[in-house]
Parts: sequence; structure tokens; C-alpha cells
Amino acid sequence: MEELVVNIADVDQGGFRGGPDALLTIGLVTAHDLDAVPSRDVLHRIASRYEVWRVATHTPKTYERTWPIGTATPGVKMVSLMQRIEGITHAQFVRHWTELHAPLAVAHHVGLWNYQQRVVRRSFTPGGRLIDGIAELQFASRDDYEHKMFDNDEGRAVIFDDIPRFMRLDTSRAALMTEWIMRTAQD
Repeated sequence: MEELVVNIADVDQGGFRGGPDALLTIGLVTAHDLDAVPSRDVLHRIASRYEVWRVATHTPKTYERTWPIGTATPGVKMVSLMQRIEGITHAQFVRHWTELHAPLAVAHHVGLWNYQQRVVRRSFTPGGRLIDGIAELQFASRDDYEHKMFDNDEGRAVIFDDIPRFMRLDTSRAALMTEWIMRTAQD
């Protein structure tokens, strides 16, 4: 296993907009490393529901980690499980999200200090939700999340005008989380 990141929904935000209570990011070297993912019986001991996806990660903006492995990352992370709008393909969703929306997000989310787009390539969970992408937007503090989400009203309008061009708001889910980086490829 190359990396392990654990995200737990904040007490006052668990299931915000129907979002997840936890998100684990496990970086595997090869597809055969899926054998290292805990078995269904083990996962059911800690979660009544879980889903596993293979993703490709795009990082439009990143921070430099200065805190020790295994401690909480400063700030707050908004995690969104995203579904594409009807009438476009998964490839069209990915292209719009990564090439058109990402630069807008970086420009107008002024409090943003880390932004990762996890493009779902395959679901490994039978009957799992149809998720096209997982957005992870991190802010250095809860105050930055609440007051620096947008640069101004025009920036807010740009983002909210763009979202319906690729993402369904009615079925996408989000939660505010705290992140713990437990292992990285460099460690």
C-alpha cells in the first residue's frame, strides 16, 4: 500500500446533504493490491455501508504538508460525491470538471488551499452508487471555509452557473470532514 488517508465527517456535519460519514483513500501500486483492501466482513464491523472505487486523481491546487504523519490535517475538508447531469457521458463530465471547472474553482475559492479531483474509473462495489467523481476541497480553517469560499458575489455566480453544466446537485452528496494522513508514497 502506497498511501492511506482517513477522512471522518465532523460531528456537526456528518451526512451533510446526505454525504458520507467517512472516506478512506488507499493508494495501491497495482490492481492486484486490491487483495490488501479489508474483506467485506471486516468492513461491516466498522461501517454498515461501504463502497470501493478505482479513481484517477487530479490535483489542481495543493499544500505543502508541514505536520506529522498520523495527526489531523489543519482545517476542514469538504468532500462531495458527484454525479454527472443527464445527457452527457462520463468522459464529457470528466473533461468539463477537470479542464473547465477546476480553473474556475482555483480562481474563485480564495480560501482553498488544497483541491483534489478523484475521477471514478470503476466501481468495485456491487450495487454501489453511480458516482462520477469525488471532489475534495480543503480550507486551512473552518472560518476560511465559511468566509472565504468565494472571492466575491460575481465569483460565486460563476461557480454556481458552471456546476449545472456537468454535475447534478440533487443527487450529489457532501460532508465536511477532518483528514488524517496515515501514510504517503514518500514515507
